Amino acid sequence: MKRILMAVGLLFALALTSFAQTTTGRLVGVVSGPDGVLPNASVTVKDNKTGKEQTVVSEKDGAFTFPQLEFGAYTVTITAPGFKTFVANEVKIDVGRDYNLTPTLAVGDIKESVTVTAGEDVVTSTTAQVTNTVSPQQIVELPLITRNPIELIKLQSGTTSNSFQNTTINGMRTTFTNITRDGINIQDAFIRTNATDFASGRPLVDDTGEFTISTSNQEADQGYGGAQVRLVTPRGTKDFHGALFEYNRNSAFAANNFFNNRSSDPSVSQKPPFRH
Repeated sequence: MKRILMAVGLLFALALTSFAQTTTGRLVGVVSGPDGVLPNASVTVKDNKTGKEQTVVSEKDGAFTFPQLEFGAYTVTITAPGFKTFVANEVKIDVGRDYNLTPTLAVGDIKESVTVTAGEDVVTSTTAQVTNTVSPQQIVELPLITRNPIELIKLQSGTTSNSFQNTTINGMRTTFTNITRDGINIQDAFIRTNATDFASGRPLVDDTGEFTISTSNQEADQGYGGAQVRLVTPRGTKDFHGALFEYNRNSAFAANNFFNNRSSDPSVSQKPPFRH
């Protein structure tokens, strides 16, 4: 009986692992020189937040890959004998997305360097997915009355929402949306009709580092769903952080809705306050 229980437990753990999604992003690219691709170039990425470094060597076709990088900003340094050192600052890695870096090294002394500010990879050129990342600044600073980051889905193109229906993405049923936190699904397994407006895990802006929304052309490793919303918890730092917020929207400057105006009951016809 003990062996049977252990086997069942192992199968359950493997099943959870198979359905879990990645919480990291990838850096891919090809190193080139004036005459074409450049093999055996040393490519080093440094996490600007922690200082952690990883190094790989470009392949025969000049290609290199860092398959698992935590979201955040990185500095990429590429060196090769007979070429100037290439440095790309602020390479922005997002969850579940590929950053495509295709540097061309200039001939010169390796002690010389060419530095560029890379920033965010706006166009995803390595996959056919349509994705967008909601940054930590947007999550923290946009005024969300419920403090629920899932409401930021409504900022994305192709989404619609009103008081008579749940938020929809590209006209799909809300049950076709898959929401995960750190790779684990946080939705109700049985009731998914309000998947785009509520998650039983109740995420807050304070415990969400950033999230990526994929609205079409999902890949097989992302599991169920025509649309994917991937939330990740903030990364640890050496600094202490706190939050204090207050929202106030004066009702005197807000319009009442149609049904309140239509009602003859004075208690119903009042404009709702927006103070939190």
